[in-house]
Formats: sequence, structure tokens, C-alpha cells
Amino acid sequence: MAWMTRRSADRAPVAALTAVAAVVFGWGFERGRTHPYYTAAVRSMSANWHDFVYGSFDPSGFITTDKLPGAFWVQALSVRLFGFHPWAVLLPQVLAATACVPLLFVTVRRWTGRAAGYAAALCYVLTPVTVALSRSNIPDALMVFFLVVAAHALWRWADGGRRASWWLAGSAVWLGVAFTVKMGQALLVVPVFAAGCYLLGAGGRGRRLGRAAGYGAGVAAVSLAWMVFVTLTPAADRPYIDGSVHNSVWEMVFQYNGFGRIGGQDAGSDPLSGGAVLAGAGGPAGIGRIFGVQSAGQISWLIPAAVVGLAAGLLATRRTGRRFGGAMEQRSLETVRLRTGYIFWGGWLAVYSLAFCTATGIHSYYTSTLAPPIAALAGSALVAAARGRAWQLPALVAATAGWAFLASLETPHYQPWLRWLVAVAGVLAVALLPWARLATSRALALATAVVVSTAVFAAPAVWSASVLTRHGDTMGSIMASAGPPQDMFAGRHGDRAGNAEIEHGLRDFERGPDPRLISFLKHRRGARPFAAAVDGSMAAASYLAKGVDVLPMGGFTGDAPAPTVGGLAGLVRGGELRYVVLTALHMGRTGPQATARDAWVTGHCHAVPGFDGGAKLFDCA
Repeated sequence: MAWMTRRSADRAPVAALTAVAAVVFGWGFERGRTHPYYTAAVRSMSANWHDFVYGSFDPSGFITTDKLPGAFWVQALSVRLFGFHPWAVLLPQVLAATACVPLLFVTVRRWTGRAAGYAAALCYVLTPVTVALSRSNIPDALMVFFLVVAAHALWRWADGGRRASWWLAGSAVWLGVAFTVKMGQALLVVPVFAAGCYLLGAGGRGRRLGRAAGYGAGVAAVSLAWMVFVTLTPAADRPYIDGSVHNSVWEMVFQYNGFGRIGGQDAGSDPLSGGAVLAGAGGPAGIGRIFGVQSAGQISWLIPAAVVGLAAGLLATRRTGRRFGGAMEQRSLETVRLRTGYIFWGGWLAVYSLAFCTATGIHSYYTSTLAPPIAALAGSALVAAARGRAWQLPALVAATAGWAFLASLETPHYQPWLRWLVAVAGVLAVALLPWARLATSRALALATAVVVSTAVFAAPAVWSASVLTRHGDTMGSIMASAGPPQDMFAGRHGDRAGNAEIEHGLRDFERGPDPRLISFLKHRRGARPFAAAVDGSMAAASYLAKGVDVLPMGGFTGDAPAPTVGGLAGLVRGGELRYVVLTALHMGRTGPQATARDAWVTGHCHAVPGFDGGAKLFDCA
């Protein structure tokens, strides 16, 4: 831990806090269930370097995932090192979440001091969605890690020194790496980092603008490197790019995973949008989405403290002093640095909050990108309030406990005792804090600290602890949430019959394919490269997990033109494919490609009877 902090007094406490984080994030993760779609890609990428480079979903290298492969590269390397085990797939997420704790401590300490650093690290450890994501191989956990690394490098550069320029370059590189993990979701925060680069930099306005522009250019260069490489590769020498109708990585990144998910458009009618599964998810768009039933318990517990601390900090630092020829008085420099931190963390919080509230639909685990700024702002606010006027900490505790009580009402049947515990602790904290300031009794001080901690941290701690005792299940690995099991269809709007069809398909998927069908396909494959074609990569993942090499028709949504009807017919005529499996798991898509393929299969192939599990087998010989 010496590389983390020059202060020997901090090394032992930070190491202990990191060890606690490792236990929280890693407890029972070997029992976890990996996301079947992403795991299929990791298995393929770990077995073949060509598939690794191009992010192939299936072992045959037919189609990619519908995401950039950054997170899966890390997971595939873990599998190559330790062998294919669920824990090997999940290990990078546990390590990434744990590493965020000392990184966040050091970053916040550089901004508002040691005590705030410890408080921020504790807030991060007790964020329920962060704990839930640490035992799933969903890419978001690694994206958050790279964002925190980039933030740490940026603030390390602000401290100056011989290698300061390398820290700034490293920050840009890590932010670009975060883009390769989750694309536009990481890209959203680039202006905030560039603004931090501008505000923290020395020199005149022109020099600082040039530095910020160079920072942004560095992020863009790293972000787009793989996309340019894939674009320059002939289509015949790489997998088809899922999430596009023109085999284009640019469509997949910026339309399917970008503009297609915002603006409230009808995702189901746009073959590029990629939002069919998410349309209406997470509740209706608006500021209430983050505070609604699906997201409130995951992320919102400390938002009141963070927002109050942000407002108070901006107000207290509104006067930053005068500049003299590019230099600044020492006192003003400290004020600028403090204010820049509020702008940096507040901008991070605001950008993602706005994006999540306006998107067509989100999964609740998307809110994990809010965890670092909430932890930094809330931790700093709690310490500042404790050191401020007598009324500040009681007011902040009352606001935090009050929101915890209201947020608990979103799930009235889950741990109903919790809201009353928080309410009682909040009232006691407000009553005891003034006495604790005046009295010299250690017992009173200790009792007050326990009551305050209960009022502030009990709710997120209980929700986080719910993940530690949960046995892995397929739907849990897909939803990655704390607290009561989530229904991914709660709050969805639109065609109820369509939603019912998707839900039915997912239940069939969770049960897995009929063992008799698996045995049938293995024995009837012969010398063909594919045992069967399956409609959609999500459904195909369950067959690949059983060791059956199948062709994932249409990619994740089932609507990609891979293969087209003509291509499917050609595979059958050429003897490369005989059987086709159509499942109920269409992910709600009724696009032209999927409809045309289904029509061709049902019109040119005959059904093979005798199989259950929601899948229909067709023989196209």
C-alpha cells in the first residue's frame, strides 16, 4: 500500500479498509452465476486469439457481441490464466471493485483531506449496486474501475512533480480504456474530465485550453483505436459486427448503443436502436427514475448528502480570488482546487443522472457510475458538517435518514423494520449531537457516533449485505441488483402481450434447453461446422454452455442480418447447416430480418416433434 500513500499513518487503515472491501465484494463470489451471454463470449475469446482480438461471441467467429470487447478481454485473460471456471470469470470484477477503495481514498484525500477520503471509501464500499456488480461479469464494474483510475491520475497530475505530464497522459489513456468497456456511457464524462484538466492546470487561458484539447484528443485516440482496426479489417476476415445492419462497428457503438437509447424513440421499430429490451425499463423517464422502485435502493441512499455537500461547497468557494498574469495567490489556488473538485465530482454526478433520467430505458445497475461521485461528495459533506457549525451535521443526518425512510417505502415488504430503525436512529442522532459537542463524556461521544452511523449507513449496509447471502441464479446475474429480486418487466410500458412473451422466453431460458435436444444435436451434427442455428445470441448462449456449437442467428436482438435469409438458405444448400432452433426468447424483437428468417424456416423445414422447453426444432435437410 506504500505506492498509494506517502503517509505511513494512512497505510494500515487503508489496507484494513481495502481488506474489508475485498471481503464485502468477494464474499461467496465463487457461488455466483455469470451472465450467460457475456460468458459465452468470454469462453470463445479465451480459446482463440483471433476471437479474442475481434471480440467474437461464438467459437466459430461468426458474430461479435453487441458491445466493445474491453471488459471481455480482461475476463478472457483471467480464464486463460486460471481455466474456465465461473470464479475465474468473476475474479476481475471483484479485484476491480476492491481496488476502487484505496484509489478513491487517495483521490478524495488530495481534494478535501484524510478524513473525507476515509468517509468516501466507506460510502463506496456500502453502495448496494457496487456490491451486486462485483459478483457479475457485466461490464459496468470494470468501466467504473477505469473511470476511478482516470480520476486518480488526473488529481495526481494536479499535484505537479517531475512526472506530472505522465499522470495526465495516463488519465486520458484510462478514460479511453473505459470507453472500450462500455462505449458512450464512459464517453459522457469526458467533458467533465477535460474541464478538470483546464481548471487544475497552470498557465494562461490559451495554454490551459490547449492542454484540455490535447487531453480530449488523447482520449479519442485510445477510444477509437480498436474501432479503426476493425474497420480496416476486411469483413471476410472477421466476425460480423452485432448491433449493426451494415456490419459496421460505428453503427454498433454510436447508433445501437448510443443515440438509439436516448430521446424516447420507439426502440422496437428501429433495427439499430438496440433498446428493445430496455424500452420502458427502470420506470418512466424523468428525475424520478433514479429515486424509483428499481433504482432507489441500489444507489440513492446518500444522494441527499452528496447534493447538499455539493451545493454548500460551490457556495463556499464562489469567490476564487484574482489572477495576476497567469499566476494566483496561494490562498486562491487552494480555493480554486477545492472548487474544481466540487465541479468535477458534481459534473460527473449531474451528467450521468441526466443521461439515466432521459434514456429510453436503463437497467438499475447502470447507476453504478454514480457511486464514485456520490461517495466523494457525501463523504466530504459528512466530514465538513462534523467540523462546521453545530446545526450542520444534525441537519445533514436528518436529511439522509429522512430520505432513507422514504426510499424504503418504495419496497414496503422488504425488511420493513429497516425504515423504523433508521427513523429512530435519525431522531436520536439529531437529539444527541448538540449534547455530544458540549459534553466531554467518551461514552456519550461513542453512543452518538453509533447512532449517527446507523442513521446514515444502516439502509445501504443492509441492502448491500443482502447480496452476500444470495445464491446465484441466472436472472440475478442478468439484473445484478441488491435487495429484493428485481422484475425486469416492472414499470415497463407498451405491449403487455409482447412483454409476457419475452418473460415466458426468459423463464424457458433460465431452465435451460431440453437435455434431449442437446443430446439429439450432438449426435446428429456429423461433420457440419454447426450443430444447429439458434435464433438470437442470448438463446444460443445456453447451447454453447452445453458444448454445442451453434450459429447465433441475428445476434443479441435476433434482428441483425447475420445471416440473411439468402445466407441461411445457402448454408443449408451447402451442407453446413441442417437444423434450426426457434425459441420463445426473441427479446421482444419483430424486425424484418428475424421475421423473414422465421418465415423461411417454417416454410422450408419440417418440425421435429418430441422436445420441450419452449424451443422448436426444425430439420431443413
